[in-house]
Amino acid sequence: MIYIVSDLHLGHDNIIEYCDRPFESTSEMNQTLVENWNDVVEPDDKVLFLGDLVPFEDRPHVVQGWLDKLDGSITFVVGNHDETVPIETHEYLEYEVNDYSLYLTHYPSDIPDDWGGWGIYGHHHNNHEDEFPFFDPDARRINVSVELLGFEPIPVTELFRYIKRGEHLLVRPGADPDRALQSER
Repeated sequence: MIYIVSDLHLGHDNIIEYCDRPFESTSEMNQTLVENWNDVVEPDDKVLFLGDLVPFEDRPHVVQGWLDKLDGSITFVVGNHDETVPIETHEYLEYEVNDYSLYLTHYPSDIPDDWGGWGIYGHHHNNHEDEFPFFDPDARRINVSVELLGFEPIPVTELFRYIKRGEHLLVRPGADPDRALQSER
């Protein structure tokens, strides 16, 4: 299966307050995000990751340590906080799957105006849901920041169901912000 997500910000203390994440500590957030990822992603799955894994980290072995904890084969599009990623990275990807053309990038502003398919991005988290909602069928844009997905990767097949329905959605249906609290403390 193919999944997609962005903006884990593992080890980033300030992201809890900045994005109003429901965690009491960075270690709780890190543990929960890794557990949630591995609960849905199998080792033979593919994950399209759209940036900001471990912000401000310039030591490749630390980033690699986080990558080693995450199941699946990761295709990495760099974000604004990815200083040193020890695997192949991309500025963007044009991806064709199930007759859908997807433009994958960290920044929504990087999606070409004349792109005829769907633009999938992160970067804005949950801070501007009115301007950057989870699913905007009019603009043909999907925001896959982890806060809007219930703190776990989303299968691309689920995105296709939303495309077919065409509803404007601020967050992923069923994404419970308190899901993060299901992790043992």
